[in-house]
Amino acid sequence: MADNLYDKLGASASKAGLHKALKSAGAAPHSSLFAVVNEDIAGDEQYLSFIHCDGAGTKSIVAYLLSKATGDLSHYAGLAQDALVMNLDDIYCLGAPSSLLVANTIARNARIIDDEVIAQLVGRYRLLVENLNKHGIPISLSGGETADMGDVVRSLVVDAVVAGRIAKKGLIDTKHIAPGDVILGLASSGQSTYEDTFNSGIGSNGLTLARHALLKRAYADAEADIVDRAGITDASYSGPFDVTDTPEELNGMSVGEALLSPTRTFAPLLQNIYESFPGKVHAAIHVTGGGLTKVLRFGPGGLKFVKDNLFEPPAIFRLVQQHGGVSWREMYEVFNMGQRIELYISPEAAESIMAEASKMKIDAKLIGRVEKSNNNSNSVLVRSSHGEFEYSEN
Repeated sequence: MADNLYDKLGASASKAGLHKALKSAGAAPHSSLFAVVNEDIAGDEQYLSFIHCDGAGTKSIVAYLLSKATGDLSHYAGLAQDALVMNLDDIYCLGAPSSLLVANTIARNARIIDDEVIAQLVGRYRLLVENLNKHGIPISLSGGETADMGDVVRSLVVDAVVAGRIAKKGLIDTKHIAPGDVILGLASSGQSTYEDTFNSGIGSNGLTLARHALLKRAYADAEADIVDRAGITDASYSGPFDVTDTPEELNGMSVGEALLSPTRTFAPLLQNIYESFPGKVHAAIHVTGGGLTKVLRFGPGGLKFVKDNLFEPPAIFRLVQQHGGVSWREMYEVFNMGQRIELYISPEAAESIMAEASKMKIDAKLIGRVEKSNNNSNSVLVRSSHGEFEYSEN
C-alpha cells in the first residue's frame, strides 16, 4: 500500500505548511477556541463576534460529473449544504450562537456551469435556512457574490461566509479538556430526523483522495475541467467506477451520490445539548481536515486522546481504502471515518447526551477517553480492527 496519497494528489490533511505560513505572517495565533472570535461588533462586553469562511471544496467536481452523466442539474444543489455546514458546525463547536448570517460566494466557469446551477444553489441555501430555523437555529440568509472566472476556475467553487455573535458565558473552550474526560462520537452517516435521505457520511473533507481512489482514469482523459494536468500521477483517477455505478456495498446509492451526500449538520442536536446540559460539554471538535487527529491542534498540552471504540467505517470509506490502496493509518488522518463531531465530557453526562442524540436518530457512542501524557505534547491513539496508530503534534 502507498502512504501519503493525499499529499501525492496535491492536498494535505495536516495543512502543516499552511499553518506555518500563517504563523510567519502573524495571522495564526494559537487558540484553544475552535474558531476565531473578536470583540463584539455591537460593543456589548458580554458578547463576542465571529466571521467564518469555508466551502464544499472539490466536491463540486463530482457534482459536475454526475450532472453531466445524468442530465440532472439538481445534483449541484447539495453543495450549498456542504458550504454552509462546514461553517455552521465549526461555529457550534464554540457553543450556541445568538445570531447568524450566511452569505454565499460562488465562482464559476460560465462556459460549462450555466445559470440554472446558480438557481439550484441559491434555492437550496434558502431551504436550508428555513429548515434550520424550524429547529431553533438563529440563522438568516444574507447576500452573496457570483463571479464568472473561467480563466481561473475550471468548473465551480462553492463557498460560504457565516458571521454572528455568541455570549461569552456560553463559550466552549478546549482548554477545559482534562484527563478523565470521555470522548462521545456522533455518527456522520445514517438518516436523522431532520434529513430527507440516507447520508453516506463522507462530509466535505478528503474528497480529492476519495474521488481519485474511486473514479476511472477515463474521466481524467476525457474531461479537461476536472484535473490539474501538471499534477497527474499514477494515483490520479485510478479507481474502477463510473459515477453512476452502484456497488453492492452502497445499498442502492451510486458512487457519485455517495460522494455527493450532503454534509450532515449537527447544529440542531448541539443546540439541544447545550441548552439541556449547560457546562457539561468541555469541548466539541468538528472532525474535518486532519480526521481523527484534528483534536491535536486544540486543548492544553500533555494529553493522550485514546480512541479505541470507534464506529465501524461506513461503506464509502471502506471502498476508498480498498480501491485506492490507501493505508488505514492515512484513512484515519484524512477522513472522519464515521463520526464528524467529538464531544469531550464528564463520564456522568454521557448517558443523557446519548439519549438526546437518539431522539434525533443520530447514532452516538463513547469512542474513547482522555489520559495524561508522558510529556507536555498531545497525542492521539487510534486502536481499531484495522490496526493501531499513534499520531503526535507536528
